[in-house]
Amino acid sequence: MANGDYSSITGRQIGAARVLAGLDVNALAASADVPPDQLRRIETFAGPPTANHAMVGALCEALEKLGVEFIPEGRSGAGVRLRFNRQQTRQIAGWENEGGAAADDDIP
Repeated sequence: MANGDYSSITGRQIGAARVLAGLDVNALAASADVPPDQLRRIETFAGPPTANHAMVGALCEALEKLGVEFIPEGRSGAGVRLRFNRQQTRQIAGWENEGGAAADDDIP
């Protein structure tokens, strides 16, 4: 989310985003530094998770780095989508794992 406010993101959106990004529970949990069992619990919430807000934020930020975009509740309902196609997402994930100095990117 553009403003970093993840309070309206549901657990089911996080689960859908994880699957859309092609990650298993352990991979996302490791990426966000969240225990896998906690991620499994978070994904069961139909509404916003009652978990630590920093933990939910870390999960959402990890998914956004992979091109997932969270769609807020509106007339069409809340959801998720990819900003990049699968090949681009894999390339970005590979770049993230290559090492080197951390820096901001200019990916739209």
